[in-house]
Amino acid sequence: MKIKRILLLLLAATLIVVGCNLKGRRFDQEEIRATWISYIDYTQILWGKSEEEYRSQVDRMIENLQSLKLNTIYVHASAFTDAYFPSEVYPSAQYISGTIGEPLAFDPFGILVEKAKAAGFRVEAWINPLRSFTQEQMETVPESSLQRQWIQENHRAIVYFKDRWYLNPAYLEVCETVSALVQELVSQYEIDAIHMDDYFYPDGVNESFDAPEYAAMAGSKSLAEFRKDNVNRMVEAISQAIRKTDKNCEFTISPAGNIQYTTESIYGDVAAWIKNGWIDMVIPQIYFGYEHETLPFDDCLRQWESLVEGTDVDLVVGLAAYKINTVDNYAKSGREEWITDQYILSRQIQEARQALQYRGFALYSYYSIFYPEAENTHKVNQEIESVVELLN
Repeated sequence: MKIKRILLLLLAATLIVVGCNLKGRRFDQEEIRATWISYIDYTQILWGKSEEEYRSQVDRMIENLQSLKLNTIYVHASAFTDAYFPSEVYPSAQYISGTIGEPLAFDPFGILVEKAKAAGFRVEAWINPLRSFTQEQMETVPESSLQRQWIQENHRAIVYFKDRWYLNPAYLEVCETVSALVQELVSQYEIDAIHMDDYFYPDGVNESFDAPEYAAMAGSKSLAEFRKDNVNRMVEAISQAIRKTDKNCEFTISPAGNIQYTTESIYGDVAAWIKNGWIDMVIPQIYFGYEHETLPFDDCLRQWESLVEGTDVDLVVGLAAYKINTVDNYAKSGREEWITDQYILSRQIQEARQALQYRGFALYSYYSIFYPEAENTHKVNQEIESVVELLN
Protein backbone atom coordinates (compact mmCIF):
# COMPACT_ATOMS: atom_id res chain seq x y z
CA MET A 1 0.00 0.00 0.00
CA LYS A 2 2.83 2.38 0.88
CA ILE A 3 4.52 1.73 -2.47
CA LYS A 4 1.26 2.32 -4.33
CA ARG A 5 0.71 5.57 -2.42
CA ILE A 6 4.24 6.74 -3.23
CA LEU A 7 3.75 5.97 -6.93
CA LEU A 8 0.48 7.91 -6.96
CA LEU A 9 2.14 10.89 -5.30
CA LEU A 10 4.97 10.80 -7.87
CA LEU A 11 2.45 10.64 -10.73
CA ALA A 12 0.54 13.61 -9.28
CA ALA A 13 3.74 15.62 -8.96
CA THR A 14 4.69 14.81 -12.56
CA LEU A 15 1.29 15.93 -13.83
CA ILE A 16 1.60 19.20 -11.93
CA VAL A 17 5.01 19.92 -13.50
CA VAL A 18 3.82 18.99 -16.98
CA GLY A 19 0.67 21.05 -16.52
CA CYS A 20 2.70 24.09 -15.60
CA ASN A 21 4.80 23.69 -18.74
CA LEU A 22 1.96 22.95 -21.13
CA LYS A 23 1.15 26.63 -21.18
CA GLY A 24 4.44 27.41 -22.88
CA ARG A 25 6.28 26.03 -25.90
CA ARG A 26 5.02 22.88 -27.54
CA PHE A 27 7.38 20.05 -26.74
CA ASP A 28 7.74 18.66 -30.26
CA GLN A 29 9.07 21.91 -31.70
CA GLU A 30 12.43 23.63 -31.44
CA GLU A 31 12.30 27.14 -30.03
CA ILE A 32 12.47 29.68 -32.83
CA ARG A 33 15.26 32.20 -32.18
CA ALA A 34 15.02 34.64 -35.05
CA THR A 35 16.09 37.94 -36.45
CA TRP A 36 14.96 40.05 -39.40
CA ILE A 37 17.41 40.72 -42.26
CA SER A 38 15.85 43.60 -44.17
CA TYR A 39 16.64 45.28 -47.47
CA ILE A 40 18.57 47.81 -45.36
CA ASP A 41 20.86 45.03 -44.16
CA TYR A 42 21.16 43.82 -47.76
CA THR A 43 22.37 47.25 -48.78
CA GLN A 44 25.23 47.02 -46.29
CA ILE A 45 26.54 43.70 -47.61
CA LEU A 46 25.41 43.79 -51.24
CA TRP A 47 25.67 47.26 -52.76
CA GLY A 48 28.48 47.38 -55.31
CA LYS A 49 29.82 43.96 -54.30
CA SER A 50 31.00 41.19 -56.59
CA GLU A 51 29.53 37.74 -56.07
CA GLU A 52 32.70 36.64 -54.28
CA GLU A 53 32.61 39.65 -51.96
CA TYR A 54 28.93 39.14 -51.27
CA ARG A 55 29.42 35.45 -50.43
CA SER A 56 32.12 36.43 -47.97
CA GLN A 57 29.77 38.97 -46.35
CA VAL A 58 27.03 36.32 -46.06
CA ASP A 59 29.48 33.93 -44.38
CA ARG A 60 30.28 36.59 -41.81
CA MET A 61 26.58 37.24 -41.26
CA ILE A 62 25.93 33.56 -40.58
CA GLU A 63 28.86 33.40 -38.15
CA ASN A 64 27.37 36.37 -36.29
CA LEU A 65 23.97 34.69 -36.11
CA GLN A 66 25.51 31.46 -34.84
CA SER A 67 27.40 33.34 -32.13
CA LEU A 68 24.04 34.41 -30.68
CA LYS A 69 22.65 30.87 -30.96
CA LEU A 70 19.93 32.07 -33.33
CA ASN A 71 18.36 29.53 -35.68
CA THR A 72 15.89 31.43 -37.89
CA ILE A 73 16.05 34.38 -40.30
CA TYR A 74 13.34 36.42 -42.00
CA VAL A 75 15.12 37.71 -45.07
CA HIS A 76 13.75 40.15 -47.63
CA ALA A 77 12.93 38.61 -50.98
CA SER A 78 10.67 41.51 -52.03
CA ALA A 79 10.47 44.83 -50.18
CA PHE A 80 8.86 47.27 -52.69
CA THR A 81 7.24 45.13 -55.41
CA ASP A 82 10.84 44.36 -56.41
CA ALA A 83 12.93 41.22 -56.17
CA TYR A 84 16.25 40.14 -54.66
CA PHE A 85 16.23 37.07 -56.90
CA PRO A 86 15.69 36.50 -60.65
CA SER A 87 11.92 37.01 -60.89
CA GLU A 88 9.48 36.97 -63.77
CA VAL A 89 6.93 38.89 -61.66
CA TYR A 90 8.90 41.92 -60.39
CA PRO A 91 12.00 43.85 -61.50
CA SER A 92 15.26 43.48 -59.60
CA ALA A 93 15.69 45.72 -56.56
CA GLN A 94 17.49 49.05 -56.73
CA TYR A 95 19.64 48.14 -53.74
CA ILE A 96 21.42 45.34 -55.57
CA SER A 97 23.17 47.30 -58.32
CA GLY A 98 21.77 50.81 -58.01
CA THR A 99 19.29 50.41 -60.88
CA ILE A 100 15.80 48.94 -60.68
CA GLY A 101 15.29 46.12 -63.16
CA GLU A 102 18.93 45.62 -64.09
CA PRO A 103 19.67 41.96 -64.98
CA LEU A 104 21.26 40.18 -62.03
CA ALA A 105 24.87 39.05 -62.22
CA PHE A 106 24.11 36.58 -59.40
CA ASP A 107 21.22 35.63 -57.10
CA PRO A 108 21.60 37.41 -53.72
CA PHE A 109 18.57 35.82 -52.09
CA GLY A 110 19.43 32.37 -53.42
CA ILE A 111 23.01 32.54 -52.12
CA LEU A 112 21.85 33.58 -48.67
CA VAL A 113 19.25 30.80 -48.55
CA GLU A 114 21.78 28.21 -49.70
CA LYS A 115 24.38 29.19 -47.11
CA ALA A 116 21.90 29.63 -44.25
CA LYS A 117 20.25 26.25 -44.90
CA ALA A 118 23.68 24.57 -45.06
CA ALA A 119 24.39 26.05 -41.63
CA GLY A 120 21.15 24.61 -40.24
CA PHE A 121 18.98 27.74 -40.19
CA ARG A 122 15.26 27.99 -40.73
CA VAL A 123 14.80 30.50 -43.58
CA GLU A 124 11.64 32.48 -44.30
CA ALA A 125 11.24 34.59 -47.45
CA TRP A 126 10.04 38.01 -46.34
CA ILE A 127 7.74 39.96 -48.67
CA ASN A 128 5.95 43.31 -48.45
CA PRO A 129 3.03 42.68 -50.82
CA LEU A 130 1.49 46.15 -51.32
CA ARG A 131 4.20 48.78 -50.78
CA SER A 132 5.73 49.83 -54.11
CA PHE A 133 8.09 52.53 -55.40
CA THR A 134 8.32 56.27 -54.86
CA GLN A 135 7.43 58.43 -57.84
CA GLU A 136 11.12 59.16 -58.46
CA GLN A 137 11.92 55.45 -58.45
CA MET A 138 8.93 54.61 -60.64
CA GLU A 139 10.30 56.81 -63.39
CA THR A 140 13.31 54.47 -63.62
CA VAL A 141 11.33 51.21 -63.53
CA PRO A 142 11.45 49.35 -66.88
CA GLU A 143 8.52 50.02 -69.19
CA SER A 144 7.88 46.28 -69.38
CA SER A 145 7.17 45.98 -65.66
CA LEU A 146 3.64 45.32 -64.46
CA GLN A 147 3.67 48.42 -62.26
CA ARG A 148 4.47 50.74 -65.17
CA GLN A 149 1.90 49.05 -67.39
CA TRP A 150 -0.84 49.52 -64.81
CA ILE A 151 0.06 53.20 -64.41
CA GLN A 152 0.09 53.77 -68.18
CA GLU A 153 -3.29 52.05 -68.47
CA ASN A 154 -4.71 54.10 -65.57
CA HIS A 155 -5.49 50.79 -63.92
CA ARG A 156 -6.29 51.40 -60.27
CA ALA A 157 -4.61 48.18 -59.23
CA ILE A 158 -1.82 50.60 -58.28
CA VAL A 159 -2.54 53.88 -56.45
CA TYR A 160 -0.36 56.87 -55.59
CA PHE A 161 -0.70 57.95 -51.96
CA LYS A 162 1.42 60.61 -50.24
CA ASP A 163 4.94 59.95 -51.56
CA ARG A 164 4.63 56.37 -52.78
CA TRP A 165 2.76 53.94 -55.03
CA TYR A 166 0.82 51.06 -53.45
CA LEU A 167 -0.89 48.03 -54.91
CA ASN A 168 -4.64 48.15 -54.31
CA PRO A 169 -5.88 44.86 -52.77
CA ALA A 170 -9.43 45.56 -53.97
CA TYR A 171 -8.36 44.04 -57.31
CA LEU A 172 -8.10 40.34 -58.08
CA GLU A 173 -5.11 41.12 -60.31
CA VAL A 174 -3.17 42.21 -57.22
CA CYS A 175 -3.90 38.96 -55.39
CA GLU A 176 -2.87 37.00 -58.47
CA THR A 177 0.38 38.95 -58.82
CA VAL A 178 1.40 38.51 -55.19
CA SER A 179 0.46 34.82 -55.36
CA ALA A 180 2.62 34.39 -58.47
CA LEU A 181 5.58 35.92 -56.60
CA VAL A 182 4.99 33.56 -53.70
CA GLN A 183 4.85 30.54 -56.01
CA GLU A 184 8.17 31.58 -57.56
CA LEU A 185 9.82 31.67 -54.15
CA VAL A 186 8.30 28.46 -52.80
CA SER A 187 9.00 26.45 -55.95
CA GLN A 188 12.56 27.70 -56.56
CA TYR A 189 14.11 27.90 -53.10
CA GLU A 190 14.52 25.67 -50.06
CA ILE A 191 12.61 27.99 -47.74
CA ASP A 192 10.62 27.04 -44.66
CA ALA A 193 7.99 29.76 -44.92
CA ILE A 194 6.73 32.88 -46.61
CA HIS A 195 6.83 35.79 -44.17
CA MET A 196 4.94 39.11 -44.24
CA ASP A 197 5.22 42.00 -41.81
CA ASP A 198 2.92 44.94 -41.04
CA TYR A 199 2.54 46.65 -44.43
CA PHE A 200 -1.10 46.29 -45.42
CA TYR A 201 -3.02 49.46 -46.31
CA PRO A 202 -0.69 52.47 -45.92
CA ASP A 203 -0.69 54.17 -42.54
CA GLY A 204 -2.96 57.22 -42.56
CA VAL A 205 -4.83 56.06 -45.66
CA ASN A 206 -7.81 58.28 -46.52
CA GLU A 207 -11.10 57.60 -48.27
CA SER A 208 -9.82 58.68 -51.70
CA PHE A 209 -7.38 55.75 -51.87
CA ASP A 210 -10.08 53.30 -52.90
CA ALA A 211 -13.25 55.39 -53.14
CA PRO A 212 -14.27 54.16 -56.64
CA GLU A 213 -13.81 50.52 -55.68
CA TYR A 214 -15.70 50.96 -52.44
CA ALA A 215 -18.60 52.68 -54.22
CA ALA A 216 -18.78 49.92 -56.81
CA MET A 217 -18.25 46.84 -54.68
CA ALA A 218 -18.98 47.36 -51.01
CA GLY A 219 -22.77 47.31 -50.86
CA SER A 220 -23.88 47.72 -47.27
CA LYS A 221 -20.40 47.17 -45.79
CA SER A 222 -18.50 49.90 -44.01
CA LEU A 223 -15.24 51.13 -45.55
CA ALA A 224 -13.32 49.37 -42.77
CA GLU A 225 -15.08 46.06 -43.46
CA PHE A 226 -14.47 46.46 -47.19
CA ARG A 227 -10.75 47.02 -46.66
CA LYS A 228 -10.40 44.14 -44.20
CA ASP A 229 -12.13 41.86 -46.72
CA ASN A 230 -9.65 42.93 -49.38
CA VAL A 231 -6.62 42.17 -47.21
CA ASN A 232 -8.22 38.91 -46.05
CA ARG A 233 -8.70 37.83 -49.65
CA MET A 234 -5.02 38.50 -50.34
CA VAL A 235 -3.87 36.63 -47.22
CA GLU A 236 -6.06 33.65 -48.10
CA ALA A 237 -4.76 33.68 -51.69
CA ILE A 238 -1.14 33.66 -50.47
CA SER A 239 -1.94 30.82 -48.07
CA GLN A 240 -3.51 28.77 -50.86
CA ALA A 241 -0.61 29.49 -53.22
CA ILE A 242 1.89 28.24 -50.64
CA ARG A 243 -0.02 25.06 -49.85
CA LYS A 244 -0.64 24.35 -53.53
CA THR A 245 3.07 24.65 -54.30
CA ASP A 246 4.56 22.98 -51.22
CA LYS A 247 2.37 21.66 -48.41
CA ASN A 248 5.36 21.64 -46.04
CA CYS A 249 6.06 25.35 -46.47
CA GLU A 250 4.47 27.59 -43.83
CA PHE A 251 3.01 31.08 -43.82
CA THR A 252 3.86 33.58 -41.08
CA ILE A 253 2.80 37.19 -40.55
CA SER A 254 4.31 39.79 -38.22
CA PRO A 255 1.70 42.50 -37.54
CA ALA A 256 2.19 45.60 -35.41
CA GLY A 257 1.93 44.79 -31.71
CA ASN A 258 -1.07 47.03 -31.15
CA ILE A 259 -3.97 44.86 -32.32
CA GLN A 260 -6.38 47.80 -32.55
CA TYR A 261 -3.99 49.77 -34.77
CA THR A 262 -3.38 46.76 -37.02
CA THR A 263 -7.08 46.01 -37.41
CA GLU A 264 -8.61 49.48 -37.57
CA SER A 265 -5.87 51.68 -39.09
CA ILE A 266 -4.15 49.47 -41.67
CA TYR A 267 -6.94 46.86 -41.92
CA GLY A 268 -5.05 43.69 -41.03
CA ASP A 269 -7.77 41.42 -39.63
CA VAL A 270 -5.42 39.22 -37.61
CA ALA A 271 -8.23 37.44 -35.76
CA ALA A 272 -9.68 36.22 -39.09
CA TRP A 273 -6.30 34.92 -40.31
CA ILE A 274 -5.87 32.95 -37.10
CA LYS A 275 -9.45 31.69 -36.90
CA ASN A 276 -9.47 30.50 -40.53
CA GLY A 277 -6.08 28.81 -40.29
CA TRP A 278 -4.59 30.82 -43.15
CA ILE A 279 -1.34 31.32 -41.24
CA ASP A 280 0.83 28.96 -39.21
CA MET A 281 2.51 31.49 -36.95
CA VAL A 282 1.78 35.02 -35.84
CA ILE A 283 4.79 37.14 -34.85
CA PRO A 284 3.46 40.34 -33.26
CA GLN A 285 5.93 43.19 -33.02
CA ILE A 286 5.62 43.75 -29.27
CA TYR A 287 8.08 46.61 -29.34
CA PHE A 288 7.00 48.00 -25.97
CA GLY A 289 8.70 48.16 -22.62
CA TYR A 290 7.08 47.35 -19.29
CA GLU A 291 6.67 51.05 -18.50
CA HIS A 292 5.02 51.98 -21.80
CA GLU A 293 2.11 54.20 -20.78
CA THR A 294 -0.34 53.12 -23.49
CA LEU A 295 0.40 49.43 -24.03
CA PRO A 296 3.00 47.83 -21.71
CA PHE A 297 4.70 44.64 -22.85
CA ASP A 298 2.98 42.23 -20.49
CA ASP A 299 -0.51 43.54 -21.29
CA CYS A 300 0.17 43.35 -25.02
CA LEU A 301 1.52 39.80 -24.72
CA ARG A 302 -1.65 38.70 -22.91
CA GLN A 303 -3.78 40.10 -25.74
CA TRP A 304 -1.93 38.06 -28.34
CA GLU A 305 -1.97 35.01 -26.10
CA SER A 306 -5.77 35.25 -25.97
CA LEU A 307 -5.97 35.59 -29.74
CA VAL A 308 -4.15 32.30 -30.46
CA GLU A 309 -5.59 30.31 -27.56
CA GLY A 310 -7.38 27.18 -28.73
CA THR A 311 -6.14 27.46 -32.34
CA ASP A 312 -3.40 25.73 -34.33
CA VAL A 313 -1.49 29.00 -34.78
CA ASP A 314 1.80 29.35 -32.91
CA LEU A 315 3.00 32.55 -31.22
CA VAL A 316 6.47 33.97 -31.87
CA VAL A 317 7.11 37.20 -29.97
CA GLY A 318 8.82 40.05 -31.88
CA LEU A 319 11.14 42.12 -29.66
CA ALA A 320 12.69 45.56 -30.18
CA ALA A 321 16.44 45.06 -30.01
CA TYR A 322 16.77 48.30 -31.98
CA LYS A 323 15.43 50.28 -29.01
CA ILE A 324 18.28 49.37 -26.64
CA ASN A 325 19.77 52.53 -25.12
CA THR A 326 17.36 54.81 -26.96
CA VAL A 327 14.56 57.14 -25.88
CA ASP A 328 11.08 55.79 -26.67
CA ASN A 329 8.98 58.94 -26.87
CA TYR A 330 5.79 57.01 -27.60
CA ALA A 331 6.09 55.40 -24.16
CA LYS A 332 5.55 58.83 -22.56
CA SER A 333 6.48 58.52 -18.87
CA GLY A 334 8.33 55.27 -19.66
CA ARG A 335 10.44 56.75 -22.46
CA GLU A 336 13.75 56.22 -20.59
CA GLU A 337 13.17 52.54 -19.84
CA TRP A 338 15.28 51.23 -22.72
CA ILE A 339 18.19 53.24 -21.31
CA THR A 340 17.82 52.49 -17.60
CA ASP A 341 16.78 48.82 -17.73
CA GLN A 342 19.86 46.72 -18.49
CA TYR A 343 18.12 43.38 -19.09
CA ILE A 344 14.80 44.19 -20.69
CA LEU A 345 15.08 41.73 -23.61
CA SER A 346 16.02 38.75 -21.43
CA ARG A 347 13.10 39.56 -19.10
CA GLN A 348 10.75 39.69 -22.06
CA ILE A 349 11.97 36.36 -23.45
CA GLN A 350 11.49 34.68 -20.09
CA GLU A 351 7.95 36.03 -19.83
CA ALA A 352 7.14 35.15 -23.44
CA ARG A 353 8.20 31.55 -22.81
CA GLN A 354 5.27 31.18 -20.43
CA ALA A 355 2.72 32.30 -23.01
CA LEU A 356 0.11 30.02 -24.51
CA GLN A 357 1.30 28.34 -27.72
CA TYR A 358 4.68 30.05 -27.49
CA ARG A 359 6.98 28.96 -30.33
CA GLY A 360 9.85 31.42 -30.01
CA PHE A 361 11.10 35.00 -30.19
CA ALA A 362 12.41 37.30 -32.93
CA LEU A 363 14.75 40.29 -32.61
CA TYR A 364 14.58 43.37 -34.81
CA SER A 365 16.97 43.85 -36.37
CA TYR A 366 20.20 42.19 -37.50
CA TYR A 367 22.23 45.40 -37.89
CA SER A 368 20.99 46.96 -34.68
CA ILE A 369 22.35 43.92 -32.82
CA PHE A 370 25.69 43.39 -34.56
CA TYR A 371 26.52 46.90 -35.77
CA PRO A 372 24.88 49.35 -33.34
CA GLU A 373 25.66 53.04 -33.16
CA ALA A 374 28.89 53.65 -31.25
CA GLU A 375 27.13 55.23 -28.27
CA ASN A 376 24.89 52.16 -27.95
CA THR A 377 27.50 49.44 -28.38
CA HIS A 378 28.24 48.75 -24.70
CA LYS A 379 24.59 48.60 -23.71
CA VAL A 380 23.63 46.44 -26.70
CA ASN A 381 26.45 43.98 -25.95
CA GLN A 382 25.35 43.83 -22.33
CA GLU A 383 21.75 43.13 -23.27
CA ILE A 384 22.64 40.52 -25.88
CA GLU A 385 24.99 38.69 -23.50
CA SER A 386 22.08 38.32 -21.07
CA VAL A 387 19.94 36.90 -23.90
CA VAL A 388 22.64 34.40 -24.93
CA GLU A 389 22.82 33.12 -21.33
CA LEU A 390 19.17 32.13 -21.61
CA LEU A 391 19.87 30.10 -24.75
CA ASN A 392 22.64 27.84 -23.47
